[in-house]
Amino acid sequence: MNKVALIILALWIAAVGAEAQKKKANPAQKGKVVQPAVEKKPKTGIIDSLIGAYLFDEATDLIEEELNTQPTASYAAILKARRHQAELGSTMLEATQRVVIIDSVVVGRDALLQTLNLDENCGKLLTAQQLRETTGLSEQTTGTAFINNFGDHLLFSCSRPDSTAQLMERNRFGDKWSAPTPLRGLNDSLATQAFPFLLADGTTLYFAAKDQGSLGGYDIYVTRYNSTDNGYLKPENLGMPFNSPANDYLMAYDELHNLGWFVSDRRQSADKVCIYTFIPAETRETYDDLDEDKLRRIAALHSIKDTQTGQQQAVSEAVARLKEARTARKDNSTKGNELDFDLAYGKHYSSLDDFRNPKAKEQAAEWARQKYRRAQLAELLRENRNKYAEARTDTERKALAPAILRQEQELETQDAALAELANKVRELEQ
Repeated sequence: MNKVALIILALWIAAVGAEAQKKKANPAQKGKVVQPAVEKKPKTGIIDSLIGAYLFDEATDLIEEELNTQPTASYAAILKARRHQAELGSTMLEATQRVVIIDSVVVGRDALLQTLNLDENCGKLLTAQQLRETTGLSEQTTGTAFINNFGDHLLFSCSRPDSTAQLMERNRFGDKWSAPTPLRGLNDSLATQAFPFLLADGTTLYFAAKDQGSLGGYDIYVTRYNSTDNGYLKPENLGMPFNSPANDYLMAYDELHNLGWFVSDRRQSADKVCIYTFIPAETRETYDDLDEDKLRRIAALHSIKDTQTGQQQAVSEAVARLKEARTARKDNSTKGNELDFDLAYGKHYSSLDDFRNPKAKEQAAEWARQKYRRAQLAELLRENRNKYAEARTDTERKALAPAILRQEQELETQDAALAELANKVRELEQ
């Protein structure tokens, strides 16, 4: 008897045993002839266990057997929904992406953002309370909100009357925020959308959603902004191992250190989540040399070591980058009032405390933050230019070219903004 058959048999024995215990515990059952049930007991528990074990084909077979027994309309609807889930899972399993996971940590849901602690250059992930404190806006966001590193583009999830939620955006012009508007292109495509994260290119958007294309509760999707029609393209489900029959969400990237994170509650208690750290892949590769049991383990992320086979050097380098990123964030957060600002006529300020004008001091602090982000972007651009120079194929170069162009344009924009802000500081301090 193979492993799959043993699993199904064990689930069936457990179900029968539970029913026998119920009868034994009820004295009224003794001495009576038990009439056969009019309707066969639903097997949703067994089906869900098979799906949770990534035995999608076996789940589909059992569902078809149940549908052939002429079930009630309500049970048939449940079976058809499970069949869709199992078929989707089977398709995703075959296309599981090769991803190297370097770290995983289980934390309480309330400690998620504190543990993730992204660099400011990546933007900020905020709770509803943090959003109010940071922007003064009173948005009741579902999940986390995202604000870019310039603090002028806000993405959040807003509840709809039908209890679903959609992604919205607001832009800041000066001291004022625009009215919230839905993200064009995503309005009708997904039922519930939340946990947005926008890359530094301002184009690539990751978010989580619940809809017909989702394997579990929340699945992680990616889309890109199309400047031709000023809207987002049709979102793509990231598939396995990022998504599972559980909730998977909050994809985030640190492009400077070439690291990525996502969150999942697979195999976790109700108040816990697992944060996975991975190495972003330049191209999508799948497994074509694994047996089914091994593929299931990798797709389900039973052990992150399974994803590291033959990648020891890449893992060591990524772990070093992760430590470097954490150190950089710590150093940046402890700089306090340190500054390097040329005021005018040879006068130099090395601390925010040197400023006499309170408004000048406030603007100088913002100038320092933007200068730091500019340095991070310049380093990212330098790395991408090096990758372009070392690329061996036209395909690799074409993939890098758009990002390099966007980063060059963004750098020019930041330089102009820094110069303007520096002049404003000087005028205020005179």
